[in-house]
Amino acid sequence: MINSRKFVFAAAGFASVSLLVPASQAADFYAGKRIVFVVGYGAGSGYDLNARFIARNIVKFIPGRPQILVQNMPGAGTLKAANYVAGLAPKDGTVIGFIARGMALEPLFGGKGVRFDPLKLNWIGSTSREVSVIAVRGDAGVNTIEDVRNKQIVVAGPAPGTDGVTYPNVLNSMLGTKFKVVIGYRSGKAMALAVKRGEVQGRGSWSWASFRKEAMDDYKAGKLKVLLQMGVRKSPDLPHVPLVLDYAKSDDQKRVLDIVLAGQAMAWPSFMAAGVPAERVAIIQKAYMTMLADKAVRTEGDKIGIDVDAVSGAEILTLLKKVYASPKALVDSVKKMAGRE
Repeated sequence: MINSRKFVFAAAGFASVSLLVPASQAADFYAGKRIVFVVGYGAGSGYDLNARFIARNIVKFIPGRPQILVQNMPGAGTLKAANYVAGLAPKDGTVIGFIARGMALEPLFGGKGVRFDPLKLNWIGSTSREVSVIAVRGDAGVNTIEDVRNKQIVVAGPAPGTDGVTYPNVLNSMLGTKFKVVIGYRSGKAMALAVKRGEVQGRGSWSWASFRKEAMDDYKAGKLKVLLQMGVRKSPDLPHVPLVLDYAKSDDQKRVLDIVLAGQAMAWPSFMAAGVPAERVAIIQKAYMTMLADKAVRTEGDKIGIDVDAVSGAEILTLLKKVYASPKALVDSVKKMAGRE
């Protein structure tokens, strides 16, 4: 006769071992493998610097210590990279995409050529939240954002769907400013150079973290002026520069800005495609957050100008679900203000 109690315990033990197998196999999977980081902007950009910072450090926290290769794939404001990672790249956990923070909102705005669903992607995380600025040359003839209501200012932007295009268009609609956006720049470095050369008078969005590395000397010398902060809270570095939320005159305008600024809460987003085995996604997500909690990693970030204020993949997904649940009338209003209709 079978001892039923022993059978139950044996079965339970077998089940426990079985549940451990997938995680063990996932850990073994990365031994001897190569993970490719696909960065949607060119070499030298803020996103590229961020991805390479992660590449140098995360490998120490991934079981099996795989090699990591950073591959730049600029195009269409990171849409090219987003579509590639989401659709064409292997779905085995060896490819991670690094895209513009506004790209996750493109399907909401009816962006052309989008071939991914942000709510189905496996978000890994972001190194931090962010504040961006509207900055112009010192000889542009304006000193405040109010001055841009009376004088056209030409700014550089990457492509529709990026902050550098969306922000000035929304400001034109909301504040009556006269920004003219020149699109097609493939990296932040290219836009910074265009401003320096005088090809344009400013940038429609300039990550403050990047600005501090690329343009602080010119800012201190008066060659650049910061007109406005685009974020949900001010940078402590710019206490006297107004925040865009200060200009919201109604609840409707505040709700518009909640959507427009959503990307700032996931400043440097990274993801794996839908369809990647969940246990491999979990390993990378855990490695990512453990890395950003490491004291030595945070010290390195400070030295190279990367603020570490970790945002988990779960937080990114929660934010996106909230934004995508916005009433259609509100989304239509944002699309109109951003020039997306």
